[in-house]
Amino acid sequence: MNKSIIDQKKRYDAEAIQHSEHYNDKYTQMYRDEFIRKPLFKESLKGMYILDAMCASGIETGFLIKKGADVVGVDISKKNVEEYKRRWNKPCYMNSIHKTDFSDNSFDAIYICGGLHHVLPLLDETILEIHRILKPGGLFYFVEPNKDTWINKIRKFWYKVDSKFTDDEEAISYQNTLKPFLIKGFKEISLNYGGNIAYIIIGQSLTLGIPKKYKKYLSPVSFFLERILCKFPIVPKLFFTAVWEKNN
Repeated sequence: MNKSIIDQKKRYDAEAIQHSEHYNDKYTQMYRDEFIRKPLFKESLKGMYILDAMCASGIETGFLIKKGADVVGVDISKKNVEEYKRRWNKPCYMNSIHKTDFSDNSFDAIYICGGLHHVLPLLDETILEIHRILKPGGLFYFVEPNKDTWINKIRKFWYKVDSKFTDDEEAISYQNTLKPFLIKGFKEISLNYGGNIAYIIIGQSLTLGIPKKYKKYLSPVSFFLERILCKFPIVPKLFFTAVWEKNN
């Protein structure tokens, strides 16, 4: 097994319960509903068989279920898999997304929220595997931290000094790193950039060590500021969302 995968498995096993409690909360869900999910999911998900990949405890699964999808999860962490099953009473498989046991053409859609930048050394295998297990015409939804912004210099420093991150983790350039993979058998359906103050304070609160109890007070003002600031081109956009379709 790849060393970075082993390191991350240990990390996510250790963080599983805390991560679940911190990001399944009301305020994280409110943030993701407004700023991530609304611009990302334009299509109806009703009746779709969706893989919540790199799912952790299923922070996105509740949303997918509410939209009418039939959801299963996959994650490398045993603790996350156990927590996912307990929380959602849905199947969840312990596997790395770069090499799963799913059959060809299994899913109507695959969703990865903030996971691809954790598997950069295995990105080629990961994209090929996603293509393999998607049905023809299936949709690949993803959200990733944006490398193509001046604030990424701060993020790179943060990744270096924070022991939770491995040496090969960093934000992703959509244009330079991910878009070239379209030739593997995808076409781009949508691409959006977003994320500033509320993304940092609410969306990354556990990583930054912001206590969960403070999110109740921080979310109204940070949401308001994010709505305003996102209208100004000079304000950095800290993440991107995209939808790809598997070619028939």
